[in-house]
Amino acid sequence: MKAATAPAFDRRHFDCPHCGALAEQVWLNAYAAPIANAEGLPLRIAGAGLEQLRHNPQYPPEVRERKVAYWERVNGGAVFLDRWTPVETDLFVAGMELSVCRTCFGTAVWLGGRMIYPN
Repeated sequence: MKAATAPAFDRRHFDCPHCGALAEQVWLNAYAAPIANAEGLPLRIAGAGLEQLRHNPQYPPEVRERKVAYWERVNGGAVFLDRWTPVETDLFVAGMELSVCRTCFGTAVWLGGRMIYPN
């Protein structure tokens, strides 16, 4: 039985908190950009809006399934990397980093050198 290699802020290899594999972690800095919608509020599609998306004939079934699955992950509290839109910013989020597992691409959030997600 292998010894556990606990996630740690000063390591590039540790047991992934998502898949459990001893894996290389890619460390990322976090940056911020203002929310760019008219209300200036975070976007969430949930409840009736998610049901509407689930049955929206504008999208082929496989596209609807992907969109619904995306919003279910977001609404469920998952943190993950996604390509959305190119962003240019000079706002660095000090004290927050992300580690991403090279095996499963699971993302961990670190504040002050402590992993806060997943717990």
